[in-house]
Amino acid sequence: MNIRELLKKIQNSDEATKKCWLIGVTAVSMVLIIGLWLVYIKFTVESFTSSAQEQESVVGFWQIFKNGLKVISESVWNSIKGFVSEITKSRTITIE
Repeated sequence: MNIRELLKKIQNSDEATKKCWLIGVTAVSMVLIIGLWLVYIKFTVESFTSSAQEQESVVGFWQIFKNGLKVISESVWNSIKGFVSEITKSRTITIE
C-alpha cells in the first residue's frame, strides 16, 4: 500500500480511528527518540570515563603530597611575614 493511500484512508476514517493512529504513531516516535537519546548518552559517558581514567593514572600520591606541602608552607610563610610586618611597622601618634 502506498503511503499516500494510507494517509487518505486515515483522513477519511472516523475520529476514533484517527485517535488510535495518533496515539500509536506518537508512542513509536517517543520510543525512537528516547532510544537514540540513550545511545548518545551511553557514548558520551564512555568517552568521559575513558578520559578520566587516563588523567587519573598520571597524578600519583607523592605529587599530591608535594603540592599540599608547598601550599601549606607558602601559607605559613605569608602568615609569618604578615605578623612580622605588623610588629615592626612604625607607630605614629598624632596630637592635635
